[in-house]
Amino acid sequence: MSWNDFVYQITHPFQSLYRYWLYRRTIRTASPHIVKQLSQRWEASHPHTVETMTEEEKDIVAAIQQKTKELNRNNVTRTRAYLAFFQRCPEVHWAFLAHIVSRNGGWNMTDLKGDLIPNLIPPKQIEPLFLFLERANALIFHDAYPQLLLYEESKRRKKPLFHLLPCFFVSSFMKPFWDYFFEARHSALLTVALIINEQQYIQQRVVEDEFFQKHVLSTLPFLVQQWLGMNDVLIPYKTTKQVRLAGITIRDFADVHHRIHIGKTLYGMLFYKPWLIKRAYRFAVHCEHTGSRADFWPHAFSSTNTRHISTIYSPQLEDAWPDIVHHFPDRRDWFEDVTIVKAIKNIPFVIDGDMTTTYSHHLVELQAAAAMKKLKNDE
Repeated sequence: MSWNDFVYQITHPFQSLYRYWLYRRTIRTASPHIVKQLSQRWEASHPHTVETMTEEEKDIVAAIQQKTKELNRNNVTRTRAYLAFFQRCPEVHWAFLAHIVSRNGGWNMTDLKGDLIPNLIPPKQIEPLFLFLERANALIFHDAYPQLLLYEESKRRKKPLFHLLPCFFVSSFMKPFWDYFFEARHSALLTVALIINEQQYIQQRVVEDEFFQKHVLSTLPFLVQQWLGMNDVLIPYKTTKQVRLAGITIRDFADVHHRIHIGKTLYGMLFYKPWLIKRAYRFAVHCEHTGSRADFWPHAFSSTNTRHISTIYSPQLEDAWPDIVHHFPDRRDWFEDVTIVKAIKNIPFVIDGDMTTTYSHHLVELQAAAAMKKLKNDE
């Protein structure tokens, strides 16, 4: 047994308690004065509509809608779009966080056509799981990317254009944050607001959707996927010798507050550890996203189905799934309860978010489970 295996076996029973202690350490993102300002802006911004627009404003809205539609083609185009935007506007931290999370979404999608997951769940469950991941990924982009482009246009014109947010059916929750960000460049506060907004946005439209409740969230495959570590949200970062992993494991995807906590924790890891954001950005720029896990660990995964015993097949997205045409008829505003403002006040600060060893063990467990299931099916 290696030293890493020994440490893992000894410490594993105490990891939950240790993580709970870490999560209690927080970084303040909003003072009571800022919260009061935002509350006043929410009151002043109702009704959240645009009654008249100039021809110039109509052109801005149309251009943003067209660009969003073009880039919302699949997980790869979305993931690359987030990174490209962050490179243009690095003060919008959420864009890089979204890039990293979207990479994970792509890996989870292609896992469904790789070597392992298809051996664990019935074929009829594969497509609903993909549609669940794809729909959430597409909805977040559909809602968030117009906000990013509207900010970029505001920055270019040197005047706020956030009165146009209702044209994209963005929640009334977001306008005060964008207005405040344009004035104060409070990156952390905007990031937390976007994390809250996007998770609330998909809660009604995906997590609570009747089809996904029946075919995904209530099924054994979804629970198995979480139990076996396939909901590890990984932050690959490039060292001089190898790509290592930071991150965290989602244990209850159906709970919107848990997902918000995970998002804030990932943000705390990325942007409050200067060495990590530098190395994660280096990885993102130099390792183009294809959807295959070979993007970050080519020693463990292969994007070509050569069936080498030493690697796990992890296809590229374009080889695994066709593009899906999405429609977005649901224009409800999720923001009704102002008590959600409590979630903007702080983010967790995690001292140790290393996932390299943990993910390696999750991978071994998954391989063992897949091998056992395949052996049983062959009998």
